[in-house]
Amino acid sequence: MNAIAIENDNTKSFFKDRYIWLLLIISLSVRIYLSVFTYVIKNDSIAFMQNAKFFASGDFSSGLGHDYHPLYSLIMAVLYKVVPNMELCGTIVSVFFGTLTVIVFYLIGKTVFGQKISFVSSVILAFHPYAVRFSADIISDSTYFFFFISALGSGYFAITNRKLILFALTGICSALAYLARPEGIGIIIIVAFWCVLKDCIKIKMLWKEKVVSILILVVSFLVFSTPYLIYIKKETGLWSLTKKKKLSDLAGLGKVFETLRNDGLVKEEGGKEKEVFELVVSEKVLAATRNDRLVREGSDKKGNYWRDIIKQIVVRKSVYKIHLNGILHVIKKYLSTFHPFLFIFAIIGVVNWTRINKKRFFGIYVASAILFYLIILYRLNLTQLAHGDNIYKYPSRRHLMPLVIPAVSFVGLGAYTVGEWIHGKFYNCNFIVGFKELLKSTWMVQLIVLMVVVSVLLPKTLKSQRFDKRGIKVVGQWIRINSHKPSPAILSDSSRNAYYAGGKHIQMYGINDALEFARARQTDYMIIMQRDYEVIEKEVLRYIKDKKIELAYKYPEKKPLNECSVFLYKVLHW
Repeated sequence: MNAIAIENDNTKSFFKDRYIWLLLIISLSVRIYLSVFTYVIKNDSIAFMQNAKFFASGDFSSGLGHDYHPLYSLIMAVLYKVVPNMELCGTIVSVFFGTLTVIVFYLIGKTVFGQKISFVSSVILAFHPYAVRFSADIISDSTYFFFFISALGSGYFAITNRKLILFALTGICSALAYLARPEGIGIIIIVAFWCVLKDCIKIKMLWKEKVVSILILVVSFLVFSTPYLIYIKKETGLWSLTKKKKLSDLAGLGKVFETLRNDGLVKEEGGKEKEVFELVVSEKVLAATRNDRLVREGSDKKGNYWRDIIKQIVVRKSVYKIHLNGILHVIKKYLSTFHPFLFIFAIIGVVNWTRINKKRFFGIYVASAILFYLIILYRLNLTQLAHGDNIYKYPSRRHLMPLVIPAVSFVGLGAYTVGEWIHGKFYNCNFIVGFKELLKSTWMVQLIVLMVVVSVLLPKTLKSQRFDKRGIKVVGQWIRINSHKPSPAILSDSSRNAYYAGGKHIQMYGINDALEFARARQTDYMIIMQRDYEVIEKEVLRYIKDKKIELAYKYPEKKPLNECSVFLYKVLHW
């Protein structure tokens, strides 16, 4: 198989490039479609919309009060001045930046891979299930994806072309990515690293230029990000990237250091807590074993010494197992987010990439960015474990999707390579009578391969979102229509019920005490899912018999009940 020649067609302007317009139509259409068939918003969407309303009204203090970074809500607030529907504003912003991400991705790939290969990659990205899903939801992810990819791409061109304006652009895009999600700051670390490392041996006289480039990179980042960093310092009393976590926690180190200072903070009670205890204590023990005297001093007898050694070996194995499970979990989740079928083409693309003589640095640059963030996510995974959370709940696909997007470039290269191989292999085959004319064009064969790849993605891409949770919306709308109070108090495990009802949400922390809690907090309505109803069915029936509550509505009304069925009870007496 011959090496693929890299195209550099820069003769066409942005607006005359027919591939851009085709990608714009495809990406926009798919994202609008899925936004229409997203039946229920996410819980996080409510916070973003509330913050946007604060910003729109000029109440920036309240808007910044939430842990979420402000950029997405700020953009929604600006659009709200023109479109007086906050839910629609959030959808428009997400769809807009999700579409722009595909366009920027194409422009970056066009310079690196050539026009046709970049087009193939961009079409795959346009139909990627999670790229589309996050672009159809009222969340900050598509906004973050756009600025993340823009920063990553401009950083690559800044390093390779050594233009100061590109370093400034990278810093600005990184700052905007950071203002959407805290992870955005990682780009300037990657760019600064490669700015120093690349050509450091070949061209020694560039050190002054490198220092100036990094300085411009950092300053341009700080110009846009500093106001929010100062705000976090004022609110928390600490210099941090986010109100949720300290800087050390973002690296997955904070809890370990804290526990090493005070082992009593973590109790050995079995399960996850036991694993955390072993993880933290082991690091202390392993450090001590570097000096046998520390072990001997705590051992009065020789038997005790060897017993301590055996304990250390056991603990060491436990720690290695925790770390290995954490690494495997992150990798498995990444491949799942990537899509196994696409990953096959990505491998083909990477193998073929090694045969290309030009711009090999791009592959190394992208790989380093992916590896850097995967390591951070792995450390954060251990941090969640240290906090007593389930290690397998973190990271989510929202954290991993930005790392999938740059890798999709190699999926397109792999699909293009397969098309070339098929054309070369079967062009002269007489038994493919019906397709012989079709196989004459290499580009046509490549488009057929692209159609096959997209067809595999389509069922998952076009699948409606949260159709099983539509009862949350229906019940909330029923309350809005039938409640005599302008803002009824609603006890439920999801704030979305109160959002659709236009009422006040009271969080349900446990189903067993929900009935008593509803009366104690003087709620008007209580919402119970079928799965929870089965747990307290006797108590519910007793409360109905005593006329303390009554069934106001259930969803679905006529169809057989399932685990997604919703019961709405009206609280009658205080």
